[in-house]
Amino acid sequence: MIKRRNLLQWLGLSPFFWPLPLSAAENYRLSETFSPGNRFRIQTATELSGSMLFTPPNQPSKQIQIKGKSQIDFDETILTLDSSLKVNKSLREYRKVELSRTLDGQNQETILRPQVRTMVLLRNGSKKIPFSLEAPLTWNELDLIRTEVFPCALAGLFPPRSVALNESWNAGLESVQELTDLEVLESSQVVCKLDSVNLVNNRKTARISFLGKASGINEDGPNQQILDGYIFFDCETRHLSFLYLKGTSILKNKEGKDVGRIEGRYTISREMLPAVQLDTKSIYEPDANNTRLLFESRETSFSFHYPRNWRVTSQSDSQATLDQSKEAGLLITKEKPSRYTSSAMYRDEALAFVRKQQMRIENQSAIEPVNGTPGLEFFSWDVQVEGRRMHLLYFVYRTGQNMFTLASRCSQESKLNLRSDIMMIANSIKPTEKSS
Repeated sequence: MIKRRNLLQWLGLSPFFWPLPLSAAENYRLSETFSPGNRFRIQTATELSGSMLFTPPNQPSKQIQIKGKSQIDFDETILTLDSSLKVNKSLREYRKVELSRTLDGQNQETILRPQVRTMVLLRNGSKKIPFSLEAPLTWNELDLIRTEVFPCALAGLFPPRSVALNESWNAGLESVQELTDLEVLESSQVVCKLDSVNLVNNRKTARISFLGKASGINEDGPNQQILDGYIFFDCETRHLSFLYLKGTSILKNKEGKDVGRIEGRYTISREMLPAVQLDTKSIYEPDANNTRLLFESRETSFSFHYPRNWRVTSQSDSQATLDQSKEAGLLITKEKPSRYTSSAMYRDEALAFVRKQQMRIENQSAIEPVNGTPGLEFFSWDVQVEGRRMHLLYFVYRTGQNMFTLASRCSQESKLNLRSDIMMIANSIKPTEKSS
């Protein structure tokens, strides 16, 4: 089904797609192949509407209405292929990314900031990993890109062999999963058929329809999706030039009962551009720096960077909490500068908390400055609590007229790896305009 988070307004069809008859041949070989340097102009559009049952904690369930639309326009350059000759890395240059949606009467919008509109997209199995070489992405930007359909992964809609007119075949599971955005694809009964081969705008073009159902699990839980659409394949340039999908997602609860229904339309227009010679000296590899995420919120008076294996779990004007796992977490607090006149005062308060929780201290460090970051100091304890050995790491950061404290915990086994993560987060904190 269409991506509910990346919903694009349906463009509709123009006279460009009105076919002129072409004499039929016996069999047709329809498939795409890619090479590094191939380039495409891609425009996608979606609109959807529906409702789903929402159950807040300790509150009665209610049906919420959902509407959304979005438009995306970008150029994509193929960078590398894997051993199966599938695209696993591409460079994207975005012209336009707009998403608007209404959830239970509340309007939400997402756009790409100008500084991240050139992006590298890695593909690992069904997962897409975008990152910018210029600046960290926000969670909303990351989510928007990784849930958008990857056209190069739709090869399973083409026949695995030469086919005649009106011949059918089963759609490839990878392509069905790409269209439905199901994290787990449990079943698929999607069938494709070669409908016609005609002249479209004086170009030999094949029309392939697809129809069927798929079931699985996504972020909303179990659901069944109904797919009804078609693609145009340009027989001269041998690439998918257009896709139209009308989809329905039927959301289900744990008992298998229907709790929501979302309908939408999705289109891809894809034009092949002249290939480019890649610069082998260019580096398009992910690292700990360019895959960081940016946390910046109207609700919170500070921003920071954090690794992707962490997630922000709560936020307010003066605090934010992050979790990395069940045993690794971090609390960031913007303090009044007068609360702690020295880092020792914060250390004494933290020590009183440790003793109140009846933690046995096994090792402790003195208050130390962080090299290269004036005003940032830290201290730590190794403790044992309820039979578990934990590492507690604390920071005090004074920057201008602002003060921040950070309190974190993790297991002894993971403290070396997570210590560097938390150090990076602490080092990146900046007060925002809201705090001034």
